[in-house]
Amino acid sequence: MAEEYSTVSHQPIPVRPRSSGCCGCSGCGTIFVLLILVAGIYFGVRSCDTINRVANAITGIVAVQTTVTSTLTSALGDLQPQGGLLVGWREINTNVQFDRETTVGAFGYKIPLGSVHVFLEVPGNRAQYIIPSNGPNDEHWNVEAVSENVIMLTLPSPIVNDKVVEVQSDPRKMKVYIDNDWMEHLIPSGGDIDDAKRLLRKAVIESAQTKPALAEVRIEARQVASRFFSELFTRTLGRSVTVIVRFSDEVVTQGSNDFPK
Repeated sequence: MAEEYSTVSHQPIPVRPRSSGCCGCSGCGTIFVLLILVAGIYFGVRSCDTINRVANAITGIVAVQTTVTSTLTSALGDLQPQGGLLVGWREINTNVQFDRETTVGAFGYKIPLGSVHVFLEVPGNRAQYIIPSNGPNDEHWNVEAVSENVIMLTLPSPIVNDKVVEVQSDPRKMKVYIDNDWMEHLIPSGGDIDDAKRLLRKAVIESAQTKPALAEVRIEARQVASRFFSELFTRTLGRSVTVIVRFSDEVVTQGSNDFPK
């Protein structure tokens, strides 16, 4: 009987070494997808929250803008009788000169006999300054809600209120100088002095609206307007706000300038 031989090898089967990498199963992919979903949900929630905050902020600013615009319109109506917002007074000391020439003549010819010059030195006049307004629909007054707590006001530059000028009326405080030119016998009349006094009001206004005088007034006007409207807007909004005041001529020059050219 023939011997049978087995063809099965008895050599040991090599074992694959365990790798430290991915095992190739679907677990890692699942975890990765879950991480993406979690991240998407997280950032989506944050994005929605940001959008809601921005929307609420815009809604708040719009509400503030509506309120302050209405408040400004009402205030301008109240200020209209006095010509605008009163921002201060200044004492104006000024000088006035009145000249009168005396002549005689006939047939179209005149011979000068001399001149009378009256000089008045007048202290204690007063000029009123306002930020002018033409009423509730004045386009030169503008208000802008920068945020829910910051308001920007753009106003006309302050001016002299020529309707309210106080001229010195006490003759004891006036100094009068007379120059009769080369004809000493000419005596000024009371009418000459009265004519000089009639020039006083115009001289006070001219002195009050010089550039140095207006530069000082602008500083005070800015503070008065800011304080006045801060209190007004605080009452209507029900919370404290900051009011920034700029004058219309500063919009062109891009900045605050209390010393106009």
